[in-house]
Amino acid sequence: MLLDILNITLPVLLMLGIGSTLYVLKIHFDSKTIGILIIKIATPCLTFSTLTKTDFTLSELSLSAIAAIMVMGLVAAFSLPLIKLNGDRLGAYMSCLLHPNSGNLPLPLCLLAFGEEGLALAFPYFVIISVSQNTFGYAMIAGNLKWKEFFFHPIVISVASAFVVKITDLSVPSMLLNTTSYLGYMAIPLPLLLLGYALPQISTGNIKIGIVYAIARLVFGGFSGLCVIYVLGLTGMLAGVVMIMASMPVALLNFIIAAEQNVESDNIGGIVIVSSLAMIFLIPLLVWFVLWAFPV
Repeated sequence: MLLDILNITLPVLLMLGIGSTLYVLKIHFDSKTIGILIIKIATPCLTFSTLTKTDFTLSELSLSAIAAIMVMGLVAAFSLPLIKLNGDRLGAYMSCLLHPNSGNLPLPLCLLAFGEEGLALAFPYFVIISVSQNTFGYAMIAGNLKWKEFFFHPIVISVASAFVVKITDLSVPSMLLNTTSYLGYMAIPLPLLLLGYALPQISTGNIKIGIVYAIARLVFGGFSGLCVIYVLGLTGMLAGVVMIMASMPVALLNFIIAAEQNVESDNIGGIVIVSSLAMIFLIPLLVWFVLWAFPV
């Protein structure tokens, strides 16, 4: 068991460490360009190629998406009293608690823990969080919703295309499948390097707020994940994937949007860095729990 945990967690921690080392050594890493490459090319390609190659049925994949929606609903119910009690800005802090890191950390963890099948099951969950954050999450922080970005988001297009292929049982040309697969391979190491590079740059802001909301995100997310697994009767690999996805720290994108809109950026930066650092240390425990509680 210990060797399995190390095989899963060490590659993730090493890639995060390499990203942070690049920053410390002042080696330029164009975060904006890399971020666009990940969001608009690598991840959509990996989503399409993985979903079209997987043997899972649409109903099985849909369970992952349903679980994401249910987890978000429970997290929102738990978060509302906390935010109101603290007297903080509802939209900005609710977005932080609703939208965890759904790509940089959990996708590599699901791949390493369960292989390509686990990665395929993680994508519907990832899509729900990613699309919600890039549309509703942006609106919650900035105060305006851009519907065009919702319908034309690359992730939405890639998932819709993959579902059409599976529903119609179309044969995807090998040239297209190979191209999307090769481009998609970038979506595993690059986000980890980017996150590692970004961590030393984020201001801790108000450390007290960072600790409170970081703990809330990890506790609310993990507990909501367990509740949804029980309610839906999930077992094995799918249960493990949902638990990993639900337990992630606050997404870096929340800070990027907050900085762009000049909305509580120092405090949200503190939440991101505290929750991310906490999860880095908690990854071995999370992996152990998932492998123990939801054996495949």
